[in-house]
Amino acid sequence: MNTITYKVNEKGICLLSLNRPNVHNSFNIELLTDLSQAISYLKNDKNVRLLILTGEGEKSFSSGVDLKVLQNFSSIEEARDFAILLESTSEKLFNFPKPVISAINGFALGGGMGYAAATDYRIIADTAKVGFPAIKLGAILPVTCTLYLKELIGTANTRDILLTGRMLSAFEAKEIGLVNKIVSKEILISEAYKIAEQIIEGSDEAMFYTKKTINSLLATSIESQKLYAADNFAYLSQTKEWKERINNFGKNK
Repeated sequence: MNTITYKVNEKGICLLSLNRPNVHNSFNIELLTDLSQAISYLKNDKNVRLLILTGEGEKSFSSGVDLKVLQNFSSIEEARDFAILLESTSEKLFNFPKPVISAINGFALGGGMGYAAATDYRIIADTAKVGFPAIKLGAILPVTCTLYLKELIGTANTRDILLTGRMLSAFEAKEIGLVNKIVSKEILISEAYKIAEQIIEGSDEAMFYTKKTINSLLATSIESQKLYAADNFAYLSQTKEWKERINNFGKNK
């Protein structure tokens, strides 16, 4: 499990890190598979009471899907399978039965910020930036991520940031409700642990049912739309404009 690391302290707080820092912790099949397996394992670990999700390295939480993955789909079926893996892993994070905190240490783009939006609490470094550039690539954001955003920041703000694809500072992200708290980068992880310790003062069973109640309506919406959205993603992946935009975007990075 080279693309994911995790460690659990004596209080049951698990620090789960995306571990591809040389490529901004971007998502490929290996990372998504490792993350999915880690979530499934930690879900059933009775020693784990809470997750903190972060990214390794100094620059990025996650830049979302690796551009090389987007460039190399050979068929609609291959793209659809990847979209389903992306969605299902996001759902596992959203439905994790214990509280999850995102510690956003750097750039959080596209599905990277979408995965953070699936968690229960988001703390961000004051130097971090977030954005959803999918539309500039000729792509679409996974339906799970789109619905998490709409739930957090409302329809108007979701339209704004998805249709423009613009970058947001940590302060604007806080202003619109995308994140809960801003701290300096130096104390991000320690502050995440402080919040975690405050949360786990509560009953594990009460936390489980609180999450289940809060998430119930959104979970229903996701279930009804996810396969349709995967089909749309797969169709776009084979269009000429997708390939041109992805290739040009990669050259400009």
